[in-house]
Amino acid sequence: MFNRIVFFWKIGCIGALLGCVNWFMYHQGLPFLSSWWTLLPFLLLPFSFSLAYNAIHAVPSWLEKIFAWTGGYWFVFTLYSFFFALLYGLAFLLCALSRSLSLWHLYAPLAAQVLFVLCLLLLCYGSWHALHPVTRTVTVQTDKLTAPVTLAFLTDLHLGPLQSNWYSRRLVKRINDLSADAVILGGDLIDAHLDFVLRDGSYRAFEQIKARLGTYAVFGNHDFFDGDIDREDQYFSSIRFLRHEQWELVPGLVLTGLNDYIHFPSATVPACDPGQFNILIDHEPLRISQAEAAGYDLYLGGHTHAGQFFPVTAITNRLYQLNYGSRYFGKLLAIVSSGYGSWGMPFRTGPAPEIVVIKIKGRP
Repeated sequence: MFNRIVFFWKIGCIGALLGCVNWFMYHQGLPFLSSWWTLLPFLLLPFSFSLAYNAIHAVPSWLEKIFAWTGGYWFVFTLYSFFFALLYGLAFLLCALSRSLSLWHLYAPLAAQVLFVLCLLLLCYGSWHALHPVTRTVTVQTDKLTAPVTLAFLTDLHLGPLQSNWYSRRLVKRINDLSADAVILGGDLIDAHLDFVLRDGSYRAFEQIKARLGTYAVFGNHDFFDGDIDREDQYFSSIRFLRHEQWELVPGLVLTGLNDYIHFPSATVPACDPGQFNILIDHEPLRISQAEAAGYDLYLGGHTHAGQFFPVTAITNRLYQLNYGSRYFGKLLAIVSSGYGSWGMPFRTGPAPEIVVIKIKGRP
């Protein structure tokens, strides 16, 4: 059985090992890392990422946020520094094989300095990218409706120590500025720990969402981690959660929300009336083909974060039929969002976080 506590301690241990490699590279060219004691941050800071998840019930909220932000950024710094260290080691190997070690000794300090600056610039870019969400608009034409309907679709909010009270307030303001008829949340409202969200109060902002047809959601895999979806449903009382059930939004337009596939693995989807405009909401984008075969018109998914950052982007592109974007599968339009929040750290090199505005235009 998967043990999240052990998993995050393992990440800390791996981070410490990679940190030794990174320190060895950087201390060749950075004077402030010349002393052996400067190895300590590279050994200890990776465990702040572990503590962000494993100490969440044992420390005050302010300290938990410090663990989360410090650990998240150090995680990214460690990962990309290690990639650079592999290049650094390859350059050393090539110099050794070509008997050009004198050239290596001459340029190795400069290479370490350049790679350190590149890593910091990458951190700055990825952080700015992750903290500046965009709005993507998709227009759908149908003859099944007589009046237009505008939906705001968001997924993977990941409320927690990283994305806390400040984040939810800004999110709700952005939603309200769109003046959508209805809001659809595609799962992973919380990152893992409902108790932290309740202590922080970040759930309260969702009561201020203004949408004349209401706010609807499905649960994602993170909503189940160390949480109680019934309690989440209770505290997010302004949101109607669709648990493998259907809801008529307006005459002729029906929402169907599926249970999270990871916790309820089933390829089947509910039957739908082909005379209506049917929208299927599925957190993991794993049932697109089944939705097409069942006659749905629109499929909404998330979970992937579009990979969030390299090299995960290359992995998720292979794992999912549609990792990100909009594509027709027969008559079904599938939309998979990059998500609004981030997992682990506010850092993205892939598509920006987004709100997808879906304009469904009926026949005149």
